[in-house]
Amino acid sequence: MPATIVGNANLAYGIADDQTGLVVQSFTHAASSDAVELKNKSGDTTAVVFRNKRVTYTVEGAYTTFSSAVATDIASTLAGEETFGLSGKILVNEVTRTRSADNFEQVSFTAVLYDGIS
Repeated sequence: MPATIVGNANLAYGIADDQTGLVVQSFTHAASSDAVELKNKSGDTTAVVFRNKRVTYTVEGAYTTFSSAVATDIASTLAGEETFGLSGKILVNEVTRTRSADNFEQVSFTAVLYDGIS
């Protein structure tokens, strides 16, 4: 049952949607790029170029049906997430499955939106 928010109705609490085959426990996304700095003879930065812009998404949770299709579904679902103004292709580049004696089996995915790749 979803939590009831008292106060500012624009606040978000919890995770809105599960992924196919995965009970989502955390979700993060972060925009980043590589900075190339031009230094003058004194070593001061005089210009900066930002390149390789990307958004990295990390999804973690307990899986209900684990298969490679889950990764494909996650990449498709992430296409509707925040892109920080970038456009391109989302590729799942890491899948980690964890088992322990005192917890549910966990899986985490890292996917990257590469700007400009179609």
